[in-house]
Amino acid sequence: MAPNVGLRYGLNVMESTKKLRPQGRPRDSRIDDAVLRATVELLDEIGYARLTIPLVAARAGANPPAVYRRFPTKLELVYEAVFPTPPGAELPLTGDVASAIRGLLQSSIELFSSPAVHTAMSGLMAELPAEPGLSARLLGRLQGSTYVRLQQFLDEAAAAGRAAPRVDARILLDTIGGTVMMALANERQLDQRWVEQATSLIVDGLAR
Repeated sequence: MAPNVGLRYGLNVMESTKKLRPQGRPRDSRIDDAVLRATVELLDEIGYARLTIPLVAARAGANPPAVYRRFPTKLELVYEAVFPTPPGAELPLTGDVASAIRGLLQSSIELFSSPAVHTAMSGLMAELPAEPGLSARLLGRLQGSTYVRLQQFLDEAAAAGRAAPRVDARILLDTIGGTVMMALANERQLDQRWVEQATSLIVDGLAR
């Protein structure tokens, strides 16, 4: 438990420091929202390969430099548009371990079934290897707090004897996301029966 407590404390300190640090002119969140919305729309309409930052800027009613200041590359723009960070209240981390896993599977199915995500994935997977470290940096920035909350849930379940100790939240999310992506790629029917079977497999692996 100690390393995770330290990590959460460090994140809180960083957040407090950012709040105290003098800021320049605040960034207009309306532009951020318009740019991310335009990116999703264009992914649906023209796909990843034809999408460009100038096209996104025109659709969002912004100028390209404003978009580049927020998202220096197309990879970063698309990644944040299709993989938004879920608020803590939306994480299905209540109840027993099986309920949490079931909820995470269902959330992943909803995410990866989205037309924009489906369109973006092939482009992202093709280009991210050419930018070493970028994927980890994006994932850490967008989902770092998600990992912390899931790790806390797993550690508490282990302490209560409801799960195996020292389960890494990142590996668990990789397992869930990878399972859903492969099932969709293989055109499986991801119905309730599939969810229950996948839940049982993962929960059995988490068993103490």
